[in-house]
Amino acid sequence: MVLEREFMLDPLLTSLFVLSFAIAFLMCLFFLPPYIRKAHQVKMVGVDIHRSGLPEIAECGGVILVIAYLIGLFFFVPFNVSIVEASEQELVGTAATVLFLALVGFFDDVYCVRWRIKSLTPLIGGIPLAVMELARTTISTPFGILDFAMLGLYGLIVFHFVIIPLIVTASANIVNMFAGLNGLEAGSAAIMAAAIIFLSLLRGGKQLISAIILIPFLGAVLAFLVFNKYPSRVFPGDVGTLSMGAILVCSAMLGNLERAVLIMFIPYIANAVLFFIGKSRGREPPREAAMNADGTLPAPSIWSLRSVLLRIKPMNEKTAVYVIWSIIGLFAIIGVLVYSI
Repeated sequence: MVLEREFMLDPLLTSLFVLSFAIAFLMCLFFLPPYIRKAHQVKMVGVDIHRSGLPEIAECGGVILVIAYLIGLFFFVPFNVSIVEASEQELVGTAATVLFLALVGFFDDVYCVRWRIKSLTPLIGGIPLAVMELARTTISTPFGILDFAMLGLYGLIVFHFVIIPLIVTASANIVNMFAGLNGLEAGSAAIMAAAIIFLSLLRGGKQLISAIILIPFLGAVLAFLVFNKYPSRVFPGDVGTLSMGAILVCSAMLGNLERAVLIMFIPYIANAVLFFIGKSRGREPPREAAMNADGTLPAPSIWSLRSVLLRIKPMNEKTAVYVIWSIIGLFAIIGVLVYSI
């Protein structure tokens, strides 16, 4: 393809991608161990209820993930990235959205903010992304292109200051709701990021902004996964999961890849729908449920994707995570294929 040939002939862009990935990966890899030790010293820990002995695990490790990611992202700012139709303002806007969601998550990790407040506060975090998209009037959906300019000024106001913040809020929250197993959220986000990066490189042009946003994230989250996979030594906390959702949605919106990313999000959406159905019936999955005597994970309720899978076939934590990663990977492939049609 022409796009692929042009990309391969650009040594500056290739070098920036490699260095951005490496910086984020190494920063996260080197700073997580001292953070884990310090978290244990100050009792910033949580209990892993799915492992024998109920070990205490360092919490809120998403702080290091976000810091490493932002350093990798800002590596692009001093350089001329006009070759990918990106701007420093878009990178700064992405960083502002991620930082706000991280702050919301951090306060929840430390102060246990009420669920309603935590769910709605990210609306404000969508404002930087909305500002970055002021010149835009359309959004891509599985059913076609919606042009809010056809609704006049009020339609544009609703699009930028209601629809976009709601998309950010929904994405951050459904990623947060997906958490609960060692490595699940970090590994799932890495799979989605890799798929979106592949798609953005394949498409070229404006879509390359998605690769710029996600390549340092992929580096940081893979390093984080080294310590977060089973048996985990650190949990991301809400500061990590909310930030993951924000990064993925920023890459989708700024790269005009909403349709593909929406399809990739289907397992997350299914999990959220099941949760809210259960909650409306007073049967939402409990926050904590002890491991079964045979080492398999509990499924006390059917109102989550994980519980549905465990009702079909009992599994231990490691196997369950691999199965869910496979489902995420399947929908990531479908998203790439559907967008390419």
